Amino acid sequence: MKTDKLRSAGCLLLAAALIAARPLGAQTNPAPNFDAAMDRAFENERSLITKLQDRQPVIETYIQEMRKDKELGFVPKNDFYFLGGLNLKKGIVDRSFIPRSRVKQIPHIFSSLVTTQYYPRGFADEMYLDVSNFDRSHYHFEYVRREFLGEVRCFVVDVQPNPNEKRRRFTGRLWIEDRDYNIVRFNGTYDAAGGHEFGHFDSWRVNTGGLWLPSFIYSQDEGARLGPLASAPFRAQTRIWNYERAKEKADEAFTNMTVEMAGVKDESDTAAENSPVQSYRMWEEQAAGNVVDRLLRAGLVSPTGEVDQVLNTVLNNLAVTNNVSVDPPIRARVLLTTPLESVAVNHTILISRGLIDVLPDEACLAGVLAHEMAHVVLGHSMDTKYAFEDRLLFDDPDALKGVRIQRTQEEEKAADDKALELLKNSPYKDQLTKIGLFLRMLSTRSDDVPHLIRPLLGNKMSDTHKDLRLSGLMESAPELKIGDKEQISALPLGARVKMDPWSNQLHLIKTPSVSLVSAKEKLPFQITPFILHLTREDKDASGAKGGTVTMDSASPAGAPKP
Repeated sequence: MKTDKLRSAGCLLLAAALIAARPLGAQTNPAPNFDAAMDRAFENERSLITKLQDRQPVIETYIQEMRKDKELGFVPKNDFYFLGGLNLKKGIVDRSFIPRSRVKQIPHIFSSLVTTQYYPRGFADEMYLDVSNFDRSHYHFEYVRREFLGEVRCFVVDVQPNPNEKRRRFTGRLWIEDRDYNIVRFNGTYDAAGGHEFGHFDSWRVNTGGLWLPSFIYSQDEGARLGPLASAPFRAQTRIWNYERAKEKADEAFTNMTVEMAGVKDESDTAAENSPVQSYRMWEEQAAGNVVDRLLRAGLVSPTGEVDQVLNTVLNNLAVTNNVSVDPPIRARVLLTTPLESVAVNHTILISRGLIDVLPDEACLAGVLAHEMAHVVLGHSMDTKYAFEDRLLFDDPDALKGVRIQRTQEEEKAADDKALELLKNSPYKDQLTKIGLFLRMLSTRSDDVPHLIRPLLGNKMSDTHKDLRLSGLMESAPELKIGDKEQISALPLGARVKMDPWSNQLHLIKTPSVSLVSAKEKLPFQITPFILHLTREDKDASGAKGGTVTMDSASPAGAPKP
């Protein structure tokens, strides 16, 4: 009887919360009570699972095992990485994108008795609360309060499995947006039914492509000891993107091209033929263009956008001050992956999202780009075999297995020397110690995050034992002071860039500077939680397709924006 009264009171509170301060026209058919609201949430969740069954997005999970540090709290001691295609019809990770010879994948079974087993599917499962039994007959729901996640008003609900449930069930909290009653976030764990242990996770969805898409998952566990076995504390970030089908992208591109061509008169320069040198350059660019386009279609390179414009501005600063003029001009594109890498694909420089995230300032970005520009200026081109399109006719999961762009030690040394020359003649000439400090920090941490510094396409940037890239700048850099909160040598992952999981479009994060309390908040190269600033797709003021998401992950105070 008491429970019924509490439930009735909760329904009244929810009804008042849904009506209060509602913008005019925001909701045409509000739920009359808590039970009706939950019924809509059940139906929307089932509908989302059905609609996504024919999608095959990309999923990336990066895990850092942690150790306790007296001054810095938890710091990485080891890491694991997975990148693959997600088959949502089967509900499992389908195929790995990673060549076994290049990156050690998340193992299924470890030989050590003092470690944890990580399964790619386990992290993929966290995109859904409960695939088959999310309903009132299997769970108990309790209304808590109303809360905003960014600009999206939600009602908050605590969830527990009903008594005597023997299968794996979710326990935790839901956030349900109050217009159409879609789940936009859930935070908790799966119960330990059957004796299995599950980590805790925080799963977020983004309003884009007409749906609230599972997009970002933060997982964490503090470790436990069970008899002779021990599990290490870990932090993990899972990102899911590339929901838009290839055919949908092709149709949109064709439509845009048709609109742009309306009223345009075809013209061509028939007065001049190509010289042998021009033909050779065009052949090289055809090979590079084929590679970049194949990576784009596989969901591994972002479409051109505002982040590319920032990169190209820095490239232009380097080129103008050094009188670098090459045809075609050098341009930059972004790999959507986390491992820190950059590589010149002839005149196109690919730089990973993860590397952009952790660079502390524009000077460090210039250092990375100068090294790749040097390869272009020195004529270090890639294999032109990729000019034959048939060499790239493979499935998306084989994109990284079918393309390899590596430099010799001699080419890397020559590029380092040339990059130093470019930087000393550039607007960044007085900030070279910042680049050296970043590389020194990267070298210092490389043994703790081997998968983060292991590239998917090109050469490794740094190594504790070799200090590979621009080592001369490291020698002139100031002493690394990890315990000094004022010395920012590198940022956490997720500090710079946000991604639309439908279109793969990237945008720069705009967050206020935050004063650090202690050195443990610097978090260089570390995984941090996702706390998203959600907006609805129809309120995206930027004009870009898809909703706006701001990742308020921890970032050091005063970190200059590239």
